[in-house]
Amino acid sequence: MPSQNSYAIFSAQYLPSMGGVELFTQSMAKELVKEGHRVTVVTSAKEELPYREDEDGFQIVRLPSLQLMNGRLPIAVRNQIYRRIWRQLVKEPVDRVLINTRFYPHSLEGLRYAKEKKIPALVLEHGSGSLTLSNPLVDPMINIYEAGITSIGKSYKPHYAGVSIAACKWLEHLGITTHTVIHNAIDSSAFLKLNSGRNFRSELGIPEERFLAVFIGRLVPEKGLGIVLDASKQLPNVAFVIAGSGPQESEAKQAALEQDNVYFVGRLDRGDVSALLSQAQCAPMPTMYPEGLPTSLLEACVQQTIPVITFTAGVEDVLGKDGGDGELCEASTSSVVRAIEKLYVLPSDVLRNRAIKLQKCVEAQFTWANSVKQLEGAY
Repeated sequence: MPSQNSYAIFSAQYLPSMGGVELFTQSMAKELVKEGHRVTVVTSAKEELPYREDEDGFQIVRLPSLQLMNGRLPIAVRNQIYRRIWRQLVKEPVDRVLINTRFYPHSLEGLRYAKEKKIPALVLEHGSGSLTLSNPLVDPMINIYEAGITSIGKSYKPHYAGVSIAACKWLEHLGITTHTVIHNAIDSSAFLKLNSGRNFRSELGIPEERFLAVFIGRLVPEKGLGIVLDASKQLPNVAFVIAGSGPQESEAKQAALEQDNVYFVGRLDRGDVSALLSQAQCAPMPTMYPEGLPTSLLEACVQQTIPVITFTAGVEDVLGKDGGDGELCEASTSSVVRAIEKLYVLPSDVLRNRAIKLQKCVEAQFTWANSVKQLEGAY
């Protein structure tokens, strides 16, 4: 029986905020508890949530914070409540600190905590490129901020790791050398069971035999929605379902009004995401965002939906350098069109065999139990 440890996981944002890091934090905490470890998740407080609560065998502690940029940049407020919570945290029998992402001020709180308790800290990189808001005026300032906060973090001399091979390679650009990978993962069985049973084909009038491509995610330029919508115009025989919310929502709605092969269903919960993927043949993901290892890629594979994806971070880990049983594309309309056309002409049994191989690969390799092994190995 391996020795049991007590972890403090610092994550600037946590559920009910939705995102890959939030889901990673929750899932890693659950798996650690399942294996007998003690876990405290330390995150930033929001007005409607308590400063401390229990969840699935671990505790959540929220530090008083200002929620800047609509909650995308929380900054701790070191008031009396903060100091009281901090004193209690320092007394906790924690022997390991995991910090999700290096670029939040909250991450520095985790490094300070580890230094004060004189315990090892591990900073886990979830991206593979510079932070961006796709704004040529704002992005240079973001890059200056990122370089500054990374430099401060390095001064604490923590160990670094990445959620994918590409995330580790990106850290090299920042003067950080590591070959430690702690993969993002998925509970395949739970995601399959999560299927809401909602029949999107029936709701939207899409025949069972029609080839279906689904785009699921935040509707922002860097995720490639515009590319997918342009591709839909050149593939009239393919049905496209767009799910999500964000700044480009009006573009998705307009496309659904103007084209009879585009359908917009808005933001979905994970049960409906599971259901929608289960009814599709492919999931175009022409992302330009510096991903780490996207949960959306793992979810598509688990539901036997072939990803059509740019060679972003995590793709090498899951699909191999040549794309394997997935389909690689560039972040361009013509490339996405060619990739979907290649899948469209395949016999149904060939398409299904590829999808099954993808599912088996993810189910075997990208489990939370494996990620915990990688985490413990890093310490």
